[in-house]
Amino acid sequence: MSLSRDELELVEANAKTRNEAGEIVQDVTGKEKVSRRQLADFFFQLSVLLEAGVPLIRALELVGSDIPNPKFKGIIRNLGAQIQSGGTFTDALSQFPNCFPVVVTSLMRVAERSGTTASICAELRRYLEWLDKLYGDIRGALLMPAALIVAVVVFMFIIFTFVMPKFIAILDEIKIPLPWLTKQVIAFTHLFQYHWHQMLIGAAALVVGYRLVSKFHPPFGIWIDGVKLKLPLFGEVNMMICLSRFGRNLATMYRSGIMLLESLKISRELVGNRAMAQAVVMIHDGVATGRKINEMMKESGIFPSLIVQMVTTGESTGKLAESLDNMVKYYDDQLPRKVKAIFGILEPSIVVGLVVLVGIIALSVFLPITQMMTSAK
Repeated sequence: MSLSRDELELVEANAKTRNEAGEIVQDVTGKEKVSRRQLADFFFQLSVLLEAGVPLIRALELVGSDIPNPKFKGIIRNLGAQIQSGGTFTDALSQFPNCFPVVVTSLMRVAERSGTTASICAELRRYLEWLDKLYGDIRGALLMPAALIVAVVVFMFIIFTFVMPKFIAILDEIKIPLPWLTKQVIAFTHLFQYHWHQMLIGAAALVVGYRLVSKFHPPFGIWIDGVKLKLPLFGEVNMMICLSRFGRNLATMYRSGIMLLESLKISRELVGNRAMAQAVVMIHDGVATGRKINEMMKESGIFPSLIVQMVTTGESTGKLAESLDNMVKYYDDQLPRKVKAIFGILEPSIVVGLVVLVGIIALSVFLPITQMMTSAK
């Protein structure tokens, strides 16, 4: 009415949802993502409120009111609305697979059956904090090598795009016989200068082809991931990360009441390596026929003997979750040291490589000059 009175027309309108306090809450699509840190804080606050006897719907309202992220606030509001309409907490969480991973929904399903939602929320908080710390340590270790690699790429771009073409033009004018090294540097400069787009297309085609073959031909993907576990230097780190994730996920789910076979089935999807996942499938199938986990670990040939011994001890004493926790503690201690040691070798190697590259380019420049001066004498 007010628009027509002022002789205005509505051109566009966006619907906004407001909560009881009148704040605008962003609508959700089910594809939202939030950080592990935010998820860990969410489950920590939820566990505290639930342990204090606050009903789940009210706890979600209280936690959601303090969330600064509008997307996450909208997700929490949606969770409460689904529970109010008769749905379960697990079903509500499963509507946001990009936000709540499969380990969260699996544990919450067990929590709802056993009435241990508060303790499971606390367990999820510890798990997510561990995962966030693990990847934070890896990102921190990668920072300096990545900066050095970027510096090398920028240096090569400047040299072969601006410096060497001018030098090549001078050599073309004076027309003197060129040393072998200078010819190779000139050839590389021409390749970089005139065929860079073909090189980019080729690299992109290799990446796309690798992903397509890995996706649609599982044996190739399993083979590649197996190779990743055996690479010099990085293979051991990759193995440690996969074993740590396997141990943490299996211990968390088994301790929370999920049956061992179901825990193994879910862990297969969370190890982050297809070769390791295939070994977990082998363990699952063996356990399903009545065999022990440590026996199947030995037969897989992928698990270190130390880990097999830890699991053997845990199975014989009935403390499998504790043994897996000890495995995770071991790798939590060893992984940062190993990463620092590897990148402690990698950083000077990159610097040495850069020095060698500069030396080759400098030598390719000075050799023709020296040859010309000798001929002039």
